[in-house]
Amino acid sequence: MEVTFVASVQGHQTDRVREIADRLRAQQPDVKVTLVEGDAANALLQKHELQFGPAVIVDGRLEYVGVPRWRFLQERIAQVAQNLVNPRTAAPPTPPAKPAPPAAAPAKAAASADAPPPNPGSPAKTPESPTAGA
Repeated sequence: MEVTFVASVQGHQTDRVREIADRLRAQQPDVKVTLVEGDAANALLQKHELQFGPAVIVDGRLEYVGVPRWRFLQERIAQVAQNLVNPRTAAPPTPPAKPAPPAAAPAKAAASADAPPPNPGSPAKTPESPTAGA
């Protein structure tokens, strides 16, 4: 795992960034910790579409803009080590559900669909009963 601290191009919080980087190196020697300052910091910030720093990049992914609290940084490093998604990040969009195929229409509805629509000005026809005229 690699954690990259990118210093501000304006020199803001540079001492704090160095302090956090040194503390991380001391407490987790298995994590590769780098500190990027100067022109290299400007190029790295532009790559992540930032104009200013500081920022923290964990395994190539921008995790924090600014200097995070020590506890937040520790938790996020542990999550990345376990391949967990960042709970503070919005979930990726889910693909829209596919519409259900149209259901087959009942036979009665299909028969009425073939008949011409009734004329609103004429009286409704009623089917003749088999006993009519008997």
